[in-house]
Amino acid sequence: MALRPGPAGDRVTAVTAPPALRDTLCIEWGACPPGCRDCVEACALARGVARVTALDLAEVSFHGALTCGQCGEPACRDACPTGAIVREESGVVRLDQERCVGCGACAGACAWGGITLDAVTGRASKCDTCGGRPACALACTTGRLRWVETSALARRLGHPDPFTQGVSLCPGCAAELGFRTAFRAIGPDAVVFAAPGCACMLACGLGTAATTRLPSVMSLMTNVPSLMTGVARQLRRSGARTRAVAFVGDGTTADVGFQPLSGAAERGEPIVYICYDNEGYMNTGAQRSSTTLQGARTMTTPVGPGQAGKRQVPKDVAVLMAMHGAAYVATASVSHPEDFAAKLERALAAEDGLAYIHLYAPCHVGWQAPMDAAVEIARMAVLTRVFPLWEARRGRFRLTHPIAHPRPLGDFAGLMGRLRHLDEDGLRALGRAVEERYRRVEALCAALPWQEPGAAGGR
Repeated sequence: MALRPGPAGDRVTAVTAPPALRDTLCIEWGACPPGCRDCVEACALARGVARVTALDLAEVSFHGALTCGQCGEPACRDACPTGAIVREESGVVRLDQERCVGCGACAGACAWGGITLDAVTGRASKCDTCGGRPACALACTTGRLRWVETSALARRLGHPDPFTQGVSLCPGCAAELGFRTAFRAIGPDAVVFAAPGCACMLACGLGTAATTRLPSVMSLMTNVPSLMTGVARQLRRSGARTRAVAFVGDGTTADVGFQPLSGAAERGEPIVYICYDNEGYMNTGAQRSSTTLQGARTMTTPVGPGQAGKRQVPKDVAVLMAMHGAAYVATASVSHPEDFAAKLERALAAEDGLAYIHLYAPCHVGWQAPMDAAVEIARMAVLTRVFPLWEARRGRFRLTHPIAHPRPLGDFAGLMGRLRHLDEDGLRALGRAVEERYRRVEALCAALPWQEPGAAGGR
């Protein structure tokens, strides 16, 4: 963080540099097949000494792989008495073996076991990601160890975060992550619209304190698209290309505010509407909304004698919007930021009508999960088909992240308290609802396949 003089010279403004995104190795912790050594053998073949370690702990059913995580503040570097370890601008922590004296101080300092002392050479050894083409990732046939390229995402999120730090949203809030991601991709030429809900504090400030550099409008829950329509039309009359962008919750979108949204889609208003779906009215105590999953425990769908959570299946708002023939409709998840950013680009490019993005953003508080669990829950929801990721242009569909072999639904339900009461019958009922929604999207993709803009039949 840097401090810069304010416009009047008598104040200072805190400026936070956007976090750097690095390409990196990603290993699913403890998810490797028992006895697999493919990554270790590939690394040893490519580098002479394996820089990845296989862990097989059968007594605790743990099977995984371990390598250097390229720490931002590497303890191995600080412990090295010869300066043989440096952290490069690229984020790679590199070891100069010519300067290594084999003292082992680096291995002792690393709490993660990411650097080792090789008994044969008498020198330290660690992963340096093979210049961006790691042999271990190429050899892994299960996908548990893979190379994740974030450079494309960094280019898409090239704008500064327009919101201040230290807002009063809950620590670990997925909606805040989605909000900041969206407007780092959208940029400064936008007016942001909000409605009563958790995220309005980020858009419209707290009391007399502003929390964003963007012009923002606080709407009612019942008229967000109507208000956007007036502003967007006036901006067009004035010749401005400024986009009207809403970031509002599922209560506003699916329940009390759906009628004006439907009307704006039917009229083809050129606005961008993002619904962050945390499946409830979370800032008033976690009451159910019409997007809440079947079986979920909320304040208004309790678990007890005669009731086991919400009885109804969730309303599929995104499909309803696509059925309007809207210019662009998509689902996205906070766990897949590159997919979300790409869909934001397509939404902004759709200037001939309404663009709608349904962003799945689990609320760890209302879903009764640990503070750091929201992104993992979202990722598991995608892998179990609970959150199908797709997009549609003028009613033409395609899956953007097809899941051919879904993980067991219990892997998702077990991450949160709101579904933990479900017995086998309850999980089967939820599974049928999840599969029916996914199969419906698959059928739409087959019956009404996606057409690129400009293609024959596309618009």
